[in-house]
Amino acid sequence: MPTFDSPQDPSFDLEQLHLALDMSGVGIWRMDIARQVVHANAASFRLLGLQPRVSGLAVEAIMSLIHPEDRAGVEEAAHRSRQLNQAVELVSRFRHRDGRWRHVLSRRMPIRDAQGHLVSFFGMLLDVTERLRDEQRLRDANQRIALIARTAGIGTWEWDLPDGHSRWDEQMFLLRGLAPQPRAPSLEQMTRLVHPDDRDRVSQQIFRASAGDEITQYEFRVLLPDGSVRWLASRSMPVLDEQGRVVRRIGVNWDITAARAAEQERQAAALAQRESEAKSELLARMSHELRTPLNAILGFTELMLAAGDRLDEPARRSRLEHIQSAGRHLLALINDVLELARPGAEATHPLGAVPLAPLLADTLPLVEGPAAERQIRLHPPVVEPPDLAAHGDALWIRQVLLNLLTNAIKYNRRGGWVQVTARATSDERLLVTVRDSGHGMTQEALERAFEPFQRAAQRHPGVPGVGIGLAVVRTLMQRMGGEVTARSVVGQGSEFELWLRRADEDEPLLGPSGFIPLEEAPPAGAGGPRSTVRPAPSPRPLLLYIEDNEVNVMIVQELAERRPGLRFAAAPDGRSGLAMAVDLAPALILLDMQLPDMPGTEVLARLRADPRTARIPCIALSANAMREDIHAALAAGFVDYWTKPLDFELFNRAMDALLQPPMAG
Repeated sequence: MPTFDSPQDPSFDLEQLHLALDMSGVGIWRMDIARQVVHANAASFRLLGLQPRVSGLAVEAIMSLIHPEDRAGVEEAAHRSRQLNQAVELVSRFRHRDGRWRHVLSRRMPIRDAQGHLVSFFGMLLDVTERLRDEQRLRDANQRIALIARTAGIGTWEWDLPDGHSRWDEQMFLLRGLAPQPRAPSLEQMTRLVHPDDRDRVSQQIFRASAGDEITQYEFRVLLPDGSVRWLASRSMPVLDEQGRVVRRIGVNWDITAARAAEQERQAAALAQRESEAKSELLARMSHELRTPLNAILGFTELMLAAGDRLDEPARRSRLEHIQSAGRHLLALINDVLELARPGAEATHPLGAVPLAPLLADTLPLVEGPAAERQIRLHPPVVEPPDLAAHGDALWIRQVLLNLLTNAIKYNRRGGWVQVTARATSDERLLVTVRDSGHGMTQEALERAFEPFQRAAQRHPGVPGVGIGLAVVRTLMQRMGGEVTARSVVGQGSEFELWLRRADEDEPLLGPSGFIPLEEAPPAGAGGPRSTVRPAPSPRPLLLYIEDNEVNVMIVQELAERRPGLRFAAAPDGRSGLAMAVDLAPALILLDMQLPDMPGTEVLARLRADPRTARIPCIALSANAMREDIHAALAAGFVDYWTKPLDFELFNRAMDALLQPPMAG
């Protein structure tokens, strides 16, 4: 008999225990083997809907309440308990007094006397009808969910974090084109099923899921055994234990290939729509920008033709200046639009090391005139270190700088300043900065500054420009693998930053491109070392122009005739030009690239092949302004490449070099 610490009567404690059992609904019973009578507490009788009986119930009466299909199981449980001499439990159905069947969990234990004879069974009863009904509902719900998931192509999975064990349903395998297996693949096997381009990202998501307690969702591609690719989505949520620790993750996968394709089509359609709208807007703006200078050119030309000789010199000169200004505006627009319209130029254009100090020294003088007109001070450029070189193209970098410097001067206040600096950064890049003390831009204007035709001149009437310069800057920087950023404060000025990669030590050097003075021009043949070209021994050197367009010839001839120390000759095609080059021994040849009988490159090749003409410097003069053609011509052996319409200043500089006195020695 157990002892009690309480001073109370032990019988009182037993009554308390019986009361607790009765309140909990747990039935306690004892079956007398000899008498075949079952005695039970009140909870046991309530479980069956019967009135308590002190005399107990006969075993036969109890067996009559058990479902016929379960009686053999009850007898088998009693037999096993007797044989094993241990507790045995089972669930069986009992008929309640109201006629309904109740599922009852019973547990029995054999009781023996001192000689080991079985004298009774002691046991308990518990009504589990509602629990089993809930479990059945859950199973039914799970089956419905599984059926819906299979129908919808949704796979479900579980991942036990402590031991790393995973479980997949059949659909998880089918989503990957695999036959269902009893075990989920390992993490390594799952990774191999993922598209190579997505493996790192998926691994990061798995690590994030294992380390966190948030819901995760991501999309990835899988490779099927037949080589096809499918897009899957994954979503999972954590399962926490009583201490709030993540012990398991449950999740789903589903196929989103069709949805991705539809989204891509939608995006493509939206992009096409935006591109169409952008093209329409671009064409409308282009039409306006082109017609404005054309109106001036045609209008003043018509006025001059109608006036005949009645115009005095000031009026005539004023109208010609308007025509010239409109023509230059039109040319600038065409050049910028051509630059923007060259897709993929970086793929074929050779890049190299461009020393920045000489490039800046060569570029700043080109804007000294406009700066002086507006009393803008150009600070000397600062390059740190002095031998800093960028990976890029000299022509492109120079054009970018010219566009930024021109804007810094145009939109500056009178008496302001502009400064260019270049320095190395810590991440193997370099930074070129163009600063000014100008009017500055609002944040809204800054956000649209690099879009075509977004002109600051709209806020500053009278400032010339076509609104494409910054768009060209961004395009050229992207082609060199760089980027451009900008900052601006209204009333204080703007700052444009050019980020370029630093050139490697073994990259070929590219000097500042542009006009090549004749005294520094390379000799005949592409790629040879530079040499000094001496003026011809004739007191009046000859300029030979090989061109089939009469208007072009007239312009160059008139320019040449303004120089008394220069003779001029022209040939309408390649063959006659070759013959005249041999006969006349010109000091310089201007050569059109598209002649009626042969291309200009072939004429150059024949000139180089003939010892009598091999060392005559040749300059290409063409209406083709594409960069690829310019570089190809220079590589073929032309000392320079001029584009039409002819730049008179460029022409005069070349003639100055041609007519300079011979160098002593």
